[in-house]
Amino acid sequence: MGAGCCRASDLVQPLAKNAAATWNCTDPTNMSPCPFVNALANHNLLPRSGISSDDIKAALATMECDATIQTVFSGSTAMKVGSTVHGKQQLTLAQLSYHNSIEHDASLTRQDANVGSHVQLDMALLGQLLSMSTDGVYITKTQLAKYRALREAHSRTYNPAFTFGPRQQFLAYGEAALLVLALRDSTGHVRVDWLRMVLEQEKLPFDLKWRTRPICIADVLGLAGELRGEAFEWGVLEQFY
Repeated sequence: MGAGCCRASDLVQPLAKNAAATWNCTDPTNMSPCPFVNALANHNLLPRSGISSDDIKAALATMECDATIQTVFSGSTAMKVGSTVHGKQQLTLAQLSYHNSIEHDASLTRQDANVGSHVQLDMALLGQLLSMSTDGVYITKTQLAKYRALREAHSRTYNPAFTFGPRQQFLAYGEAALLVLALRDSTGHVRVDWLRMVLEQEKLPFDLKWRTRPICIADVLGLAGELRGEAFEWGVLEQFY
């Protein structure tokens, strides 16, 4: 945990910790392109419709994300794709699929919007991601960075409308960092069974003895930078083989 990183509970009161006992399947008619967001909704930690900025902050507080992370992901970039109801901006999960707002090309588990479904899970991509693990138990940050580089290279080759500028890169690597920070265990690596449950079932892996850990913006930005550097390094070296 980085210096000055506060627990989310010190900043925003988390929701009741009864999420482990409450879970419903994803609604295919109203889902976001992000499996973590869908999981939060499936555990009744986030509404599927009428989502306010405060709802997003509360859900992220439950995940022990600090106040800055809550502000970033509940700000105008996300909320502007919604609609105004009684003078207040609100979202549905489905509205988060608006291309190049929060959703972006070269997703870890979704096709690019110009190529296929950028909302539904692509099982082939999930299989490719999980196959990065060499022991079937953990995925390291280096393995995740390599997979992210592979996804970008694939999109660059096969999607003529591929867009991956500074905004998309910030989101992509920030999301990858959050994934590692949320699903790592005491080894510092991502557990494959936890990852599979979140990505495939869109369910938080309480059943597999997972628990939340405090996540602060300094750690997210630091790890995002590491992942970006490793992905770039792998992508450059690959050209010489």
